[in-house]
Amino acid sequence: MRKLLILVITLIMLGAATPIAAQSDAQTHYLLARPLPATANIRPDFGFPYGWHRNHQSPIHHGMDYLNPRGTPVLAAGAGTVFYAGSDTDFVVGPQPNFYGNVIIIQHDFASPEGGAVFTLYGHLSSIGVAQGQRVDQGAVIGKVGATGIAIGSHLHFEVRVGDPANYGAVRNPELWYPPAAGKGKVIGRLLDVNGNPAMGIRVVFSTAATVQPTFTYAEASMPSDPMYGENFVMGDLSPGCYRVRVRGGAGYVYDESVCVKAGQTVLLEAHMNG
Repeated sequence: MRKLLILVITLIMLGAATPIAAQSDAQTHYLLARPLPATANIRPDFGFPYGWHRNHQSPIHHGMDYLNPRGTPVLAAGAGTVFYAGSDTDFVVGPQPNFYGNVIIIQHDFASPEGGAVFTLYGHLSSIGVAQGQRVDQGAVIGKVGATGIAIGSHLHFEVRVGDPANYGAVRNPELWYPPAAGKGKVIGRLLDVNGNPAMGIRVVFSTAATVQPTFTYAEASMPSDPMYGENFVMGDLSPGCYRVRVRGGAGYVYDESVCVKAGQTVLLEAHMNG
């Protein structure tokens, strides 16, 4: 009864006229863990999510960034074999040499749902603690956070690649590969325009009476989505509750509905803009 009362109060605070979005529990493939210890900052930089370019101030992001001090341990996100460990000047895995600096790529012991080999990439490391061909367990320390290569400040750049580990374009959103943090939920979203096509490069805001959390849809349709979802944005680590989800357009909003998330839940949201 208390939970129901909280839900009703929350919806009133969101606005009585706000419709409830069509949502469903998503099937998931959470086969990886986060690549940092629990004592580190494990929340990605949501100002620069996968698929976004910071209003053309940066190349489109092919992974997630975790801002942490230099020397923070970096962990293997899953068990597997080290495919490469060294400088990406010697083995180019980005759009240009020395893009990631010191980099590790691990091939994991499982395939993606569509059948491709799965690799994780760890970039900008200050030091590397593994060698090519070495077996690693999930959670093993493989290196340390740094700012080598093209990096603004100390952070870990983390990618998931499927099929070809050397292909800069063979990426997937890392948020789709590990579960929400303890006590949190996640929304996997498809934002569609009036013609039913994916809406690219759009700011999406999740808000409550006390919080405002923006994210962005992928900047271009060329950014790979997961074949299981066809998503173009993900909002991770949401506290349980109901959120007003809005997309501004012109003088008003072209999308304005609410979505509710429980602890441990991953919700698949299909959102249709009306203008």
